[in-house]
Amino acid sequence: MTRRLIQELSFKDFMNNYESINPLKTSEKLKKEVSKILEEVKLSEDEALINFSKKFDNVEFSSAQNFKYENKDFKNAYEKLDNKIIKNLEYLKLRITKFHSKKTVTGWKSKDSAFNEYGQIVRPINRVGLYAPGGTATYPSSVLMTSVLANIAGVNEIILAFPPSDENITNLMLACCHIGGVTEAFSVGGAQSIAAMAFGTESIKKVDKIFGPGNQYVAEAKRQVYGIVGIDSLTGPSEVMIIADDSANPEYIAADLLAQAEHGVDSSCFLVLIGKEIKKNITDALQKQLSNLKRSAIAKKSLENFSFLVEVEKFDEAELICNFVHPEHLQISLENPEQLVKENLSAGAIFIGTSNSAVFGDYCAGPSHVIPTNGASRFSSQVNLSDFFVTSSYSILTENHDSDELQKVIDSSINIAEMEGLFAHSEALKYRKKNIKSN
Repeated sequence: MTRRLIQELSFKDFMNNYESINPLKTSEKLKKEVSKILEEVKLSEDEALINFSKKFDNVEFSSAQNFKYENKDFKNAYEKLDNKIIKNLEYLKLRITKFHSKKTVTGWKSKDSAFNEYGQIVRPINRVGLYAPGGTATYPSSVLMTSVLANIAGVNEIILAFPPSDENITNLMLACCHIGGVTEAFSVGGAQSIAAMAFGTESIKKVDKIFGPGNQYVAEAKRQVYGIVGIDSLTGPSEVMIIADDSANPEYIAADLLAQAEHGVDSSCFLVLIGKEIKKNITDALQKQLSNLKRSAIAKKSLENFSFLVEVEKFDEAELICNFVHPEHLQISLENPEQLVKENLSAGAIFIGTSNSAVFGDYCAGPSHVIPTNGASRFSSQVNLSDFFVTSSYSILTENHDSDELQKVIDSSINIAEMEGLFAHSEALKYRKKNIKSN
């Protein structure tokens, strides 16, 4: 019997069984493997990076200087780049800048009768680490999807990690560092590069926050170092959910599924169909397009092992599936999309309309394509400008300031402190109450 290209489930079976059959669940084995890598880098620093590069990437570095790059290297790589490539990458930078400059991130201040002044100050993170994946494909776009935002925010130091590759790919990544304003880079990939940025090594300074997508090892490494450094979100293997009815274009849908499936053998596709008529046309188009795809072997494994087709009766059921999975990308191709309530949909990035595609979001639409995966969009968001800032509240209270509102603040705080059993807190406020009244 011929195996189906994509696993088919009913609405009921999917909702009842997905959590148990979800192939992207992080295994205990993976957690332990990543933990060992992190610990080795923490202990042996650059030596560990050199050893892991040989073990995982079959690349031999004689010293850290062989995998480190700086501004002069970025400029040299940029000057060697073909003009057409430069034009396209600069346009991508322009679109990213346009989208993320629409909303500025600023502090605020206000007068308050209890205080002379209070408010919130905003400052850019000092040093960020960016990760751009490699392996079976090259992702210069990922460099720009994070570095351009860091530059708009005014981040002082921007470090990039990317897996080692051949000279042409390395030069392309370094040229993107020049375009995006990266300050230094190193060609080490995987969990070991996340460890280097989180803990620091002899040649790599510890960063304050790490951004960027990657495979399951990278995502798990980010999860484990969170708290030592900040992270953007859990961004693992790529996902797309497509909700379509009989009005959708089958060839578009098939092409968009394959576009995500070709990212890697562990990419996930969810096809949710409303109505019976379009299913055969989409599956036929999938088979036809897959046979002509350069990365067909990768896409085929993704579809067979990590993807699902679910038929539903109405959009309400499709919405339930969406809000159960919380996909990275959500595409909606319906006859009447104006009836949708976008705010009811839980997904990292949403693409509505028969001609729309998550591929626009991967490149020149404008939003960052660094988006939480594997359900993480229920508590985190795709990378945006505010992620590169930290905020601090402040208040000003001078010795001669007094008001009825200040007295209320003090009295209520004293009562709450004593209710909690923190009497030193209470006494600290009582000293102020006494002195303020005597003034």
